[in-house]
Amino acid sequence: MSEVPKLQLLTATELVAEQRRGTLVLDARPAEQFASVHIRGSIQISLMGNFAGWAAILIKPTQRLALVAENVEGAQEAHTRLIRVGLGHVIGYSLADETQWRNEGIDLASISIQRCANVRQTLEHHPSLQLVDVRSRAEWLKGHLPGAISMPLLDLEPKARSIDPSKRSLVYCHEGYRATTAASILLRESAGDIGILIDGVEGWLASGLPLETPNT
Repeated sequence: MSEVPKLQLLTATELVAEQRRGTLVLDARPAEQFASVHIRGSIQISLMGNFAGWAAILIKPTQRLALVAENVEGAQEAHTRLIRVGLGHVIGYSLADETQWRNEGIDLASISIQRCANVRQTLEHHPSLQLVDVRSRAEWLKGHLPGAISMPLLDLEPKARSIDPSKRSLVYCHEGYRATTAASILLRESAGDIGILIDGVEGWLASGLPLETPNT
C-alpha cells in the first residue's frame, strides 16, 4: 500500500467553515472526552474500538470528512484506517482544544453521562425517561433494560426522528462504545435532551439489576 498522505491541519474556524459546506466532522476521541465538549453537529467514533468498521457502515464513501483528534498521531491513525475501508475524502484535521474553540466562538455541545449505579434514582425522578437500546436486534431480544426501546445503530439514522424530543433519553449499548456514536448521530437529528448510559448492559448486570426480555 502506498504511503498515506499527510493531513492538512485546520483551525477550528476553518473546520466549521468546511462543516457548513457539507463536510462531516468526525471526532475520533474517547467517549467521555467527546461527551464533555465537542463541536456541535459532529459525530463520534472512537479510535479505541472498531473505528474503521463502524465508519464504513455509517458514512458514505463519497462523504467529505474533517477529523477531530487528541493529537497529530491520532489524526493520522484515523486517516490511515479510513483509507483502508474506502473513506478517502478526508480534507484535514483539527486538534481538540476547548479553550481555542471558545476563544474563536465555535458552537459547542456536550452530552450528559449517567452510570447504572445511579440510574434507578434517575428513573424515579424522570418516569418518562426513554431508554434507547442501540445494540443489534438479536442482542436486544436476549435481554434489555426494562422499558427500553430498540433502535439499532446499524439503521439508526432513518429512525432518529422517532425520538420524542419532549422526553429525556438515555442511549445505551453493551459497554458504551456504540452508545456514544449513536447519541452523536441522534443529536444531529433531534433537539431533545439525549444522554448516554455509559456502562450499558454490562454495568446494569454488574449492579445486580435484572434485564427484561420480550417474554417477561
